[in-house]
Amino acid sequence: MIDASGSLKKDGFDVMRTFAANLTKRYKAEYFGKAAMKIGIVLFGNGRLISTPEGGTSIEPAINIQGLTDDLDLVRQEIGKLKWQRGFTNMAQGFTLADTMLGQAGRAGAQSAVLVLSDGKYSFKFQTAEKAQELKDKNVKIFMAPVTDSKGKELDELKRWASAPWSTNYEWIPGLVSIKFNAEIFVQKLVAKFCPDSFSPSMQAAKDDQKQYLMVHEGGMPNEACAKRVSWGRAGSKDDCAAKARSAKKLAFAFGAAPQTYGMCHVLDMYVSEYFYDASKGDRANIACPSAEGGAWDDNGMFDTYIIKPDTV
Repeated sequence: MIDASGSLKKDGFDVMRTFAANLTKRYKAEYFGKAAMKIGIVLFGNGRLISTPEGGTSIEPAINIQGLTDDLDLVRQEIGKLKWQRGFTNMAQGFTLADTMLGQAGRAGAQSAVLVLSDGKYSFKFQTAEKAQELKDKNVKIFMAPVTDSKGKELDELKRWASAPWSTNYEWIPGLVSIKFNAEIFVQKLVAKFCPDSFSPSMQAAKDDQKQYLMVHEGGMPNEACAKRVSWGRAGSKDDCAAKARSAKKLAFAFGAAPQTYGMCHVLDMYVSEYFYDASKGDRANIACPSAEGGAWDDNGMFDTYIIKPDTV
């Protein structure tokens, strides 16, 4: 949810829009061959009173910019087109629209979450609190990220609207100047704090270099055209399973990833060249099975598949 209210001013909204686009660059829609996330965009801050057919008034709904999608390039394009709305802060209507979007295209096995980028101001406190609670009652996480120079009591309501505990679901950003000139610092803070599956690619690469094996597919194993299952048994850890594969002079293994299969170890006869190993290390979004004969992955959620650096066997 992105704030476009009048209190931001046009220059401030431009900074907020750029920051939101930069934030989406840190996400991957797919990783290790598994759907990782979808993003949708809600624009609020277009609040105005509108007349109803019955003669009353209501508040302008928030704007559905983009429904949930795994096309993150499209998401960034749509963010780039956003216009300053100059209205009052109809955050409650933003929550209502976010709820609808998550209901329409959210994945059953994924945690639904709403990240609110705002200038910390709000209208209609009671209505906004009600809508925030409705989302939390549906197990939707609410992450609050106010961008404001002020750090006074006026932000206490945003802490209450964030999911509990607010200390892990709320991040104050000290003003628009901070995100204009230090965007990467605050992008990193938000991703690390609000995304439960976030990790450092460089740190992961260092761990892989130490262990001399790496994951190539999450939640699945290769089919028979991709790799033959040489043996299977029990192993206390992934390291132990890798040692079993090395003892058999094989370059791949699958280790139990679910509670029912944890500790199970399949040694795999898979073609792994130095080139394939290095290419897999460089791009892990969706690694193809290294076979020209119909090799593919069987996704069952029970095992993760790993390859071993060839020159260590």
